[in-house]
Amino acid sequence: MTSTEDGRKSETVISVAKVGKLRPEPSSAREWVSTSRGLWIAGYILLMALVALRLPLTRKYLNANVPADVRSEIGDDRLLSLSMTVGTVLFFLVYAVIIALYFSLAAFLDKRVIPGKSVLAGRFKIGAFFVIAILATIPVNLFSVAFGVIQPREIPGYWAYFPSMAVLALVIFYRHWREFSTGRKILVVLSAMGLSTIVAIG
Repeated sequence: MTSTEDGRKSETVISVAKVGKLRPEPSSAREWVSTSRGLWIAGYILLMALVALRLPLTRKYLNANVPADVRSEIGDDRLLSLSMTVGTVLFFLVYAVIIALYFSLAAFLDKRVIPGKSVLAGRFKIGAFFVIAILATIPVNLFSVAFGVIQPREIPGYWAYFPSMAVLALVIFYRHWREFSTGRKILVVLSAMGLSTIVAIG
């Protein structure tokens, strides 16, 4: 407190600046976006339903390819029929596990390789590798069920379908990866081709 010439008292006020909370820096980490889980589940259920519809064809194929010596050794047709039934059920269970692993791989690539997604019906996120996984599995099994084809790979154009389908999916989703570096673009193409080829040779 100090005195002035006119007798008035004045106060020296020292103000202290208040330090507020610092605003966090925007995160630079990439947000991994995956295709909606409901679409993966629906695709898996639809595919396994088609595989189940193919079981009579599979059993017929197995029965027709039983070696004559094995058939004569078993002797009883009922026992042979039972063994065919067990083999068909085991085939279905093993195939279900393999497809689950395949879809898991596709989901990983879908989330990591091309993070960008399109929106379906205003609510479902859908990615390029989901489309590749679906087109590599469902149409082939649907064709087999519809036309009674046991071995789809014997159909003309079978081997050309898979890489062509993968390229088409990449073209449709090109806006999501067109700005990638050259090295990452190569990774995208190789991953797409590999994912489709697994089914073709599997």
